[in-house]
Amino acid sequence: MNFGAFPGSDLVHAGLRDLALGIESQEALLVSIGAPRLERLGVHIASPLEDSELRLYAHLAAFDSDSAHSRYNALIRRLVSFERAAECAPVDRARIEKLMDRLADSASAPLRVYLVGGSSAVLIGWRNATVDVDFALRPSDDAFLRAIPDTKNALDINIELASPADFIPLPAGWEDRSPLIARRHHVAFHHFDFYSQALAKLERGHRQDVADVRAMRERGLIDPSLVQTYFDEIEPELFRFPAIDPPAFRRAVATMVAEH
Repeated sequence: MNFGAFPGSDLVHAGLRDLALGIESQEALLVSIGAPRLERLGVHIASPLEDSELRLYAHLAAFDSDSAHSRYNALIRRLVSFERAAECAPVDRARIEKLMDRLADSASAPLRVYLVGGSSAVLIGWRNATVDVDFALRPSDDAFLRAIPDTKNALDINIELASPADFIPLPAGWEDRSPLIARRHHVAFHHFDFYSQALAKLERGHRQDVADVRAMRERGLIDPSLVQTYFDEIEPELFRFPAIDPPAFRRAVATMVAEH
């Protein structure tokens, strides 16, 4: 199974490797948690570890008990994202357009939908396809939200309500920096502010995230010096997100700026 582009694929790959080597790592425990579903998806799991949920939490608590709960939940979210993506077909530009049309038909009032991550990459053109569609909604709309499950099933697209706001403090003015993609009926579709996206990706720091930030920079969607400025703005608020390691986050931003 070729799952290299799926969200969380780095964790799954590392977990499979460690299980094969008999290493009890956080990644190996995470893969063990997901073993039944992963096996159904065609991923062979070599000797999954027992009591993996409790043992993973213990690993995290041994490192930092205060942030163990939030880090455990973050790892589980990434595992679930991987599993959902593996169950769905790749999403190209045409399928994103169909999704936008279908969801817009359900809106009962004016809305803004902010597309995030892979959807932005596909629509702008540095990727041909993504494995899921993440977005934020402003304001909330019950009719729109109720349409999501049927839309996921009809189009076979993994849809998530997720954005940089779930992982980092947002720099002021992000909504005004979110470029318009298209209007459909009551709905205005925007790219989520690329500076917020870049910061969230640098904080996470996975290979695909770093490649996406470079693609944003190469296409003039972000100015590295402003990424630093916006990081400086949000740094005092990082304590609100216990899973973040502020010094590592700062180093990731500095490395990106130094590459400019």
